[in-house]
Amino acid sequence: VRHSSYYSSPFLEDVGEITTKYEVTRIPEEWKFVERVLPPGLVPEPVKKPEYPSGWKPQGDDFTNSPYFIARTRNHMMPVYLKIMQRGHKRHTIIRKIQGDIWQLEKHLRPFLEDLIKPKPLRLQVDEFAGKICINGDHVNAIKYWLSQRNF
Repeated sequence: VRHSSYYSSPFLEDVGEITTKYEVTRIPEEWKFVERVLPPGLVPEPVKKPEYPSGWKPQGDDFTNSPYFIARTRNHMMPVYLKIMQRGHKRHTIIRKIQGDIWQLEKHLRPFLEDLIKPKPLRLQVDEFAGKICINGDHVNAIKYWLSQRNF
């Protein structure tokens, strides 16, 4: 809550010169303390465990016999997203990072989703060039379950 007008706040140039004392160093012994504070450049690989408390599962290892592959994101999560449009009236589920035969994936995924929304027709769009599938409706949890059953 602002108890005064916007114009009563001082502008940045009215604050004055900011004088923070610092020293530039290139000594490796001192630099190791700075590197501890900096965020890591890459997300580390997760520690292998039989089960994780959050329910998260790592991606499987062997996909040589599969005609398609869905890569994980840089944070090791499944690339399945919900896109909400028109102020919440339209919902689309998007599967990204699909490699290989995207039409085969659509053929395997369609019966699973049609059983979920039985009386309604399933509307789905395959974008082969971008490597993604867009499905009408909110099916994020169902698709993540289906992918985890197949070790994706």
